[in-house]
Amino acid sequence: MSRALILILLLVGLIVASPPHKYTKKKGGKGHHYWNATENDALYTWEQAEGYLECEEFLNFPNLGQETKDLKLDERGYVRKQGKPRALEHMCPTRDCVPDVNSTEESPGCGFKRRTLKSGNWTTTNINLGRVDWFRDAYKRLAPYRGGEGNSLKTRIGMGVPIITKWYLDANYTVISATMSFYVPSLYQKNPPASLNKDVRVEQWDEVVTYSRTWGGTRDDVEYWPQSAKQFDYLSEALSREDLKWYSYLRLTGSYIGRKEVMLADRDIVVREIKEKGPDSGVESE
Repeated sequence: MSRALILILLLVGLIVASPPHKYTKKKGGKGHHYWNATENDALYTWEQAEGYLECEEFLNFPNLGQETKDLKLDERGYVRKQGKPRALEHMCPTRDCVPDVNSTEESPGCGFKRRTLKSGNWTTTNINLGRVDWFRDAYKRLAPYRGGEGNSLKTRIGMGVPIITKWYLDANYTVISATMSFYVPSLYQKNPPASLNKDVRVEQWDEVVTYSRTWGGTRDDVEYWPQSAKQFDYLSEALSREDLKWYSYLRLTGSYIGRKEVMLADRDIVVREIKEKGPDSGVESE
């Protein structure tokens, strides 16, 4: 499977999986499914929403005095074709975010956010890459665990955000497997209930440093879907500029309502995990 096909799979999965976007809370609706995009845009700058200072070379052309109607301009006067991502500060107070996902840890350089994600329990299932609807298929397999019918407590426990998809590559950068994971909410982190589905497992992830980029918008935006194909290239370029090393054979994507992220993991941390766990780490050794 080529690198181009990897990006196609990411793109198809995002298209199939993304629910219709809601911009205000409906009467009787569950609050975390609805968010006010207008409020988000007004309260947070682009840098606050993205979580990092964007590199100028990754930005679209500056607005050189042309008509501004229907153009999205950031605070530096650059035209933004994609929508502003939902700020984590806007989201995490009402959602059970993964610890430190909204870290204020300072990132060197521009174009990415550096975060140290703490060790924690996740529910995970393997992705069937042979399916066009691979994201929805895996999501539906994980959903009963959070809903109660799929866990040993028989209690609805919910889930944290983001949903994380891991892509495992071999030495030829071919996708050999992929997984989808929900974060076990903080109330159940220390003693998560067992899974009743043999295809859904509870696993503890080690602490890891990640580097991420994000984008937002709606499915109606012309530039929304193509962003997933660009962001890994931008991220690797930004990290190379700062001489930061990432693990080449593992890619991650994070999904929120109103926000998508691509992530790469710090090379030294993943290599150390491989040495400690051996083949059980599930990733290719460099």
